[in-house]
Amino acid sequence: MTLIGSNLAIFTFVLVFLFPRYASNQLNGVLFQVTLTTTLLAIFLFGISGVYYLEVVGVAKTSIARKRVLVQRGDSLFVVSLMLGTAMPALILFTLGITAVAVIATGLWALYVGFIIQQGRKLRIS
Repeated sequence: MTLIGSNLAIFTFVLVFLFPRYASNQLNGVLFQVTLTTTLLAIFLFGISGVYYLEVVGVAKTSIARKRVLVQRGDSLFVVSLMLGTAMPALILFTLGITAVAVIATGLWALYVGFIIQQGRKLRIS
């Protein structure tokens, strides 16, 4: 659950260090809230995917068909969580108004999403 811990650390950082600037209207309020929401979604989707994987591994009586469904759900939530988690640097940078670096982070994130989609297609074929 290191991914959950990392996201909790980011969430805490955003709240502790950026909330005072948000409260005094020094930040884009919409981006601040989108960043917090994205972090929360990543945290809980990682957790839910972990529960699906836990049932696959921990419950011996679960049928093979049910295990396939659980793994597929866990995989889907895990990938969505990764996409949300890797979007956070760009969101934080945009929130802080560091636009040039935020655009680079967004480009890297888009490449990462493309890579995940490509790898997912390869895995489905094999």
